[in-house]
Amino acid sequence: MAAPFILEVRDLRIAFDTPGGSVAPVEEVSFALRAGETLAIVGESGCGKTLSALSLLRLLPKTLHATGEIRFGGNNLLALSEADMSRVRGNEIAMVFQEPMTALNPVLTIGRQIAEPLMLHNGLDRAAAWDRAVDMLRLVEIPEPGRRVNEYPHQLSGGMRQRAMIAMALACSPKFSSPTNRRLLST
Repeated sequence: MAAPFILEVRDLRIAFDTPGGSVAPVEEVSFALRAGETLAIVGESGCGKTLSALSLLRLLPKTLHATGEIRFGGNNLLALSEADMSRVRGNEIAMVFQEPMTALNPVLTIGRQIAEPLMLHNGLDRAAAWDRAVDMLRLVEIPEPGRRVNEYPHQLSGGMRQRAMIAMALACSPKFSSPTNRRLLST
């Protein structure tokens, strides 16, 4: 018997309103994943890959609206309250954004950006969250993690910023992550 799906997307449609009517850059997208499976979404630039991914966490701009179903943990994420959705983001489902320089807050240290979700979702105190942030930087092989945790995004190379984003995404041990991330966790 096949394992149950951990994520099911059914008939996802993302649209925005124009004076001439509704325009849908994403229509009828459906897929499902079981634990341990990998899915690659490929396509040309502008075909809706990023919008589809952002819709999983309800991070679409306010001008766009998603319909259909995104089922995770027995719930349709599109129907959850914002408070319930906040508990899902980063804790249950994590995303590594494409451009870390725009995703990371330039006025907060890397360590603080990794530690905050740990305090919020896992209930760690500041010291424990900071220690976990250092451990996460070590896990993604950032050199001198004890020093780098106190640095700001602009002080890291592009590759280190991307690794910091991965560390942030993995910090709360989300249920939904990529196989690459699971391999990192096992080392």
